[in-house]
Amino acid sequence: MKWLKNLLGGDSEESAPAPAPVAAPAPARTRAPDPAHAGMVDVLFYRWLAGITPNSGPSSDEKVLVVDLAYMTQQPLDEITLAPSRPAVFTPLLRSMRDSSVSGADLARQLAQDKELIAEVLREANRPCHHPHYHANDPVTTVERATMLLGVNGLRMLVGRASLLPVIMSMHPGPFSQLSTPLLWRQCEKCALAASVLAPSVRANPVEAYFAGLLHNMGLIVAFRVLDQANTEASLPQSEEFVSALHAHARVLSVRIAEAWGFPETVTNAIREAGDPDGAPLSQVVALADMLSRLRMLVDSAHFEEDDPFVVEGLDAAGLACFEELRNEDE
Repeated sequence: MKWLKNLLGGDSEESAPAPAPVAAPAPARTRAPDPAHAGMVDVLFYRWLAGITPNSGPSSDEKVLVVDLAYMTQQPLDEITLAPSRPAVFTPLLRSMRDSSVSGADLARQLAQDKELIAEVLREANRPCHHPHYHANDPVTTVERATMLLGVNGLRMLVGRASLLPVIMSMHPGPFSQLSTPLLWRQCEKCALAASVLAPSVRANPVEAYFAGLLHNMGLIVAFRVLDQANTEASLPQSEEFVSALHAHARVLSVRIAEAWGFPETVTNAIREAGDPDGAPLSQVVALADMLSRLRMLVDSAHFEEDDPFVVEGLDAAGLACFEELRNEDE
């Protein structure tokens, strides 16, 4: 009957056992978004990219285009002329990612011959978000100081993004990819940022998360170039089945590009497994980052209000904070 005496307060404070320590709640871990919701975001984002309107008719090319995309994914990457080439600066960049002893100064010295890249590093270092307001009138003018300000991880992310952009924009586009490539690149940047922000929640490397996010839609950029060559209609197919097949083939291409460029297996696996509920933690991060970045662009283009139930569906406090950070990234 002791349990009843304890319940009624029969024991004195002195005789009562000390309360068991309460464990601190485990930090929330990022999970991939609901597949059905993420799939609808993909459809809406694709239709926006492709300039499809409610009046766009069905396309008779849908099955042909899916076959063309599937065929391309089976070809050796060096024979896919539509795929981007690896930026030369990725060689020292990837070496620095594998070797923890490489410092920001070491990486900066390796990049010193690229004047355009140095200009981008200095431009980034002078953004107000990187230094206190009392340094606002003291511009960063040397790579050494920029490296100290950005840190080695920040420098790696910046160099990767800045060196890949000219490669993507130099790819000769057709009518659909000319419209979609700048928007897709913007989404790649946002996806990379979101992945790096969310990575600590799964104890993942933020730099690896950043590059997984940055490369996650490289295959989609290539796929739009294939659509330019193979499509014979005035607009692109718009069915949900086509969009699903397009993204599946594009992901295969993204993985192959990341592998061919020499990225770590953690990065390539994160791209490969993105959206898989049983995938590695980093793949969960990439899937959520991809959806958040797409929603952010749809909101910024006035397709949705910021607090639309469709936009915020399933997002916890961390997801909402990351979504907000994507809006503020240029401020």
